[in-house]
Amino acid sequence: MRRWANVVLWLGCAAALLGTTQPWWSAGERTSVSGTQATSGAALAVILAAAAGAFLGNWLRPVARRIVLGIVALLAVGGVMVAVNAVVPTLPGSTLGDAFTLVATPWRWVYLAGCVLAAAGAVLLQFAGRPAARVKATPDPALDAWKALDAGEDPTTGSVRGEGGEEAAKRPE
Repeated sequence: MRRWANVVLWLGCAAALLGTTQPWWSAGERTSVSGTQATSGAALAVILAAAAGAFLGNWLRPVARRIVLGIVALLAVGGVMVAVNAVVPTLPGSTLGDAFTLVATPWRWVYLAGCVLAAAGAVLLQFAGRPAARVKATPDPALDAWKALDAGEDPTTGSVRGEGGEEAAKRPE
């Protein structure tokens, strides 16, 4: 579950980052307005902050990770609001008349979908299970020695002390 939530979060950030750098409106081949230009850089700033929080969330403890991922989800929702409230820019008039009519491109919707995916991924990571516990490859020999001392074994001779401190040597019968 955590892996899929992480994939959704990173796919959303990547799609939104790609969408904000592409033209959201175009007027022919030479004139276009990118998402960064249309939102005065707010779209790019929001998604870069969300991606930084998603990156940071991988190394934090559970409480801090929940806080940071909550902020990432809010940033992604803010990105949705930025995309929805982006207004169609106006180009200065010219003698050509309708030659500069801006036409919307699908990149604005790619950015919007990326922000929705990033928000969904951040929320899914909030409720995903804890990461799997790491198993030690080898037992700690120092800890084993202390446990042996607690059990009454003498690590220098390999013998075991019985009650009252006398040594109970193993004798063949």
